[in-house]
Amino acid sequence: MASEAVTKYFLIFVLVAIQLWKFKRKQSQRSKAIASPGVPPVDSDFKWEETEPRPYRPFDGKRNHRVAMGTKDMTETPEDWLLLENTYLKNIEFRKEATTSYPKNTTYVHDNIETRGAVVEFYDKVVTFLCQRYPQYFTLDEEKGTVLNTITNEYLLSPTTSKEEDLILCLAANIEEDFILLMKDDPTDHEEEYKLRASITGFPAGFDPSEGHNQPISFIHKPVPKYESRLKFSMAKFFNKLEPTDLSVRFNWSVQMHKEKFALTNNHGYVGDKLVEMKYEDIDFENETFLRVERQIFTRLPKSRAVMMTVRTYLTPLPKVKKEGLAEELIQGIDGLPEDLAFYKKRPSWGEPVKRYLRE
Repeated sequence: MASEAVTKYFLIFVLVAIQLWKFKRKQSQRSKAIASPGVPPVDSDFKWEETEPRPYRPFDGKRNHRVAMGTKDMTETPEDWLLLENTYLKNIEFRKEATTSYPKNTTYVHDNIETRGAVVEFYDKVVTFLCQRYPQYFTLDEEKGTVLNTITNEYLLSPTTSKEEDLILCLAANIEEDFILLMKDDPTDHEEEYKLRASITGFPAGFDPSEGHNQPISFIHKPVPKYESRLKFSMAKFFNKLEPTDLSVRFNWSVQMHKEKFALTNNHGYVGDKLVEMKYEDIDFENETFLRVERQIFTRLPKSRAVMMTVRTYLTPLPKVKKEGLAEELIQGIDGLPEDLAFYKKRPSWGEPVKRYLRE
């Protein structure tokens, strides 16, 4: 009997030891993946709190606005994908609040195995990048398989022990970019539309993100002028051709008459709306008028074949744009908007008073 008991406990010990070995092996493999070369680190004297937001001005130099994808290749500068700027703490704290207060509007993971796999793949891609690009702020402990954010003094989650819904919330609390994963039911079917299968949208620009959850691209872009005639075909072609070796960027811009980055409504004009011109004397130009710019970056995840889109939102006060000497360029950009797109951006409401302010 004693010998049987010893044998039993020995077998249990062996099984536990095997499981522990497998777990450590997975963690070790993941640690090696994070530490792999690719993206160069920032300079040792880089300080996020002293890094000013990049002054993206997509209207500069444009005399008209053609409705198109308008992507540019950025494969030569992959290190510019996720940025650390002096808005970092403010923006991630704001997004924590948004995802807590409006979880159904801001977060989504479609409940199927393909989407969950894509979320884990995207999570690993982001963590890998952060550790390589900003090693002084995202420190990897290879032995423990953990990553510490030294800015917030919080550890990132392990994908091997965390739900996908928690992984995207972890990302939202560690990067300033919103993100979207687009997937097909059949990745080999070029006729099938991509659908929004996972996302964090902490800075919506006048729309409810939840209305697009698990919806095809054409449904999401239905309110966008000229989508059917000008954008639908080119977008489908762009996404179908996109490969993991590609990295593309495009910009959206508008003028916003309030200071909220989180806007579920009030930024767009829709068919049937009656837009009334705002009175110049009622506008607080110093505190309530902004250039809103989105920097959208695209690539494809190699394993899941999901299309990845990250969106970084900038709100720049109009007085700052004016001080930059770009008032006339912005006026030309405003005037160059096609009528339907101008209505969508609510130019009939703010256009004339904003141009008057810029000219003064």
